[in-house]
Amino acid sequence: MKKEDIHFGDWHRWIFGTTPPAFTWEVAIRAALIFIIMLAFVRWLGRRMKGQISASELAVVLTLGAIIAAPMQKATAGLLPSIVVLLAVLGMHRFMNWLAFKYRKVEIAEQGKMAMLVRDGCLDLKQMHTYALSQEQLFGLLRNESIAQLGELRRVYMEANGRLSLYKLAEPRPGLSVLPHDDYPPAAVTGPAHDLEVCGTCGHVPSPTEHAGTRCSNCGYQNWLPATV
Repeated sequence: MKKEDIHFGDWHRWIFGTTPPAFTWEVAIRAALIFIIMLAFVRWLGRRMKGQISASELAVVLTLGAIIAAPMQKATAGLLPSIVVLLAVLGMHRFMNWLAFKYRKVEIAEQGKMAMLVRDGCLDLKQMHTYALSQEQLFGLLRNESIAQLGELRRVYMEANGRLSLYKLAEPRPGLSVLPHDDYPPAAVTGPAHDLEVCGTCGHVPSPTEHAGTRCSNCGYQNWLPATV
């Protein structure tokens, strides 16, 4: 469309665009047909698409949006080319899943690897840095799982799909609270956490032979907080 063809008071263009009004009904029919096709397509992709999706499946979903946009709204775009593209994407997705099933390296490249984020109540800062996960982000995820402090945990894994798997200790030990800093519990006056300090960076609880006032022997930071249970 040329610049001189654009007029502020052109209500027909505002409502219908540059297509005739009859195309509005065709858009509705196209949308209904594409919706039915997409329902079948997502079903063919597998049950994973209805749950937590992986990186490759997210790429498929984003591609689907680009594929169906043109035939749904453009009068010059036909349905058949888009259906062919959808079938090609389906074939590629199935082929990549077959490769991932046959070859472990392909599965890791496509889906990613599991990462251990917490070991015996202590954060693995290197893994968190690798996956660009901050302490506050991880603590927020743990609070969603009703975890109050790291001493409750034996292992925390971040799965390839981004979800956390938690394995708790039978008996919680003193550890670093995952509550927000403004709501951090005060130092315990009695009990197993009395007079214990914990590293506020990694959650390491020093042994009696370590001096809590110095740098943490696990991460090297000097950020001590009262331990909680």
